[in-house]
Amino acid sequence: METGNKILSTPLFKKKIHLKADNEQETAQIGLLSFIDISRSGVQILKRNKAFKVIELIDYVFPFSSDNGVWNKNVLEVVGSADFQTHMAESESKFALSDSKVTAVPTSLFSESRKTETFQFLFEESNDDLVLNQALSNIDATGVFSLPKVLSESISTPIQSSYLDWIETLSTDSSRLKANLVLENKQFALIILKEGKLLLANWFAFEKANDVLYYLMASLESLKILHSEIDVVLSGEVDKGDDVHSAISKFISKLSFAKRPKNLTYSYSFKEIPEHRYPFIFASACA
Repeated sequence: METGNKILSTPLFKKKIHLKADNEQETAQIGLLSFIDISRSGVQILKRNKAFKVIELIDYVFPFSSDNGVWNKNVLEVVGSADFQTHMAESESKFALSDSKVTAVPTSLFSESRKTETFQFLFEESNDDLVLNQALSNIDATGVFSLPKVLSESISTPIQSSYLDWIETLSTDSSRLKANLVLENKQFALIILKEGKLLLANWFAFEKANDVLYYLMASLESLKILHSEIDVVLSGEVDKGDDVHSAISKFISKLSFAKRPKNLTYSYSFKEIPEHRYPFIFASACA
């Protein structure tokens, strides 16, 4: 839109969801923590108080992009906005990243001095990224992930991988055999565990529901797991009866949706969204 000699650009992001606290006193407590999760298609803020009650959730969304330049621009537009800054005022902040450029290395094989070399062997090499690591005590491994330097310069606090935080929460489950999927816009994470032991951790790009089914079944076949033997738990942007759920349910009988962490309590407004919707940021709030 053009006004006189100035061109006013329309922001690419929008506020999709804003769940609020039960009362104003909860937002004013000393020790309020704001957890910020950055993904390829949005930025979420989750606030909890010192009593581990989750009181507020704000979800900013923008078009998915695998291009780091576009992604950086979208994220910086959100975190630099007046609305974001208002929500972040007077609270301690902890940033996390949920992105597919991440791997887990057994602790015995991890080398701090060679982590960048190892990471660049698996993913596209870029001098514009920082390679970071994160201990995973529950599975005796070290997670390695990357963060664009442009984003690191705008985030003054240490950053975690919320995806790795999520894996840590899953590894405490002693269920016999379970596959956990988190669906986002055009990509999904797949974790397969047996009695708390990590068998597979990977991300896949997808365009349609049958792509998700294909990668799930191929992963089970590679591990010699029968589809009748495994429980499949869905999280993220998926709902009962939609294309992805319907495709998987044709082959998987033990199919369910994830629940929110039980060590947190929640404001009444959280009843407005399904419990499985935001697994990564909830995992970070438990870390």
